[in-house]
Formats: sequence, structure tokens, C-alpha cells
Amino acid sequence: YGGSSTFCHFSLAMAEQCLRGEELRARHQAALLKLRKKALREKARAELAWLDHQKCCLENLQDSKGASVMATKQHKILMELKQEQAEIQHLQNIYRAAHQERKLLLKQQREILMMRHSTAQLQEKLHNLTG
Repeated sequence: YGGSSTFCHFSLAMAEQCLRGEELRARHQAALLKLRKKALREKARAELAWLDHQKCCLENLQDSKGASVMATKQHKILMELKQEQAEIQHLQNIYRAAHQERKLLLKQQREILMMRHSTAQLQEKLHNLTG
């Protein structure tokens, strides 16, 4: 009976270690996606500023066709930004759901191990009483 109790303690410690590791990975993933989002916004902002500058220069030169092309490029950059942001949001949702699912599974495993431990203790008490 003592071996079973030791195994339960070991399994419980392993489940808790897995849960801590999972929480750390989730925090890292969230931080990476946040950085990706920030870099994407900064890139789009810089590209839009450059195109706006070019458009102003073309407007000053009274090149309406060139200015229109710049406006089209700006619109394209904004659409790509929205698409990338939607993709990042989708990834965040997927990672969040997967993390919650793994967390729930580990919690259930921990509860099972606790029940096994309690059962082993009760069996040991019963064995001692009948022995």
C-alpha cells in the first residue's frame, strides 16, 4: 500500500508540474502574439506614412493618377493589416481554448489522483484494522 501512496504523490506532483508548465507556455504564447500585433501595427503605420508622403508629393505635382495609386496602396495596406489582425485574434482564441482544455484535463487528472490517494489511505486503514 505504501508504494501506491508514493506513486500517487509522484503522479500528483507531475500533474501539478505539467499545469505550471502549461501556464508558462500560455503566457509566452500570449506575449509573442502581443508582440506580433504591435510589430504589425508599427509596420503598417510606417508604410502608410510613407505612402501618404508620396501621395502629398504627387498631389503637389498635380499627378492625380499617381496620387490615386498611392491611395489604393494605402487601402491595400489597411486591408492586409485587418486581415493579419483577424488571423492573430483567431490564433489567440485557438491557443486560449487549447490552454483551457489542457488545464481542465490536468485538473481532472489531479482530482483522480487525489481520489486514488484517498482510496489507498482508506484501504490501508481498513487493512490495518482487519490485520
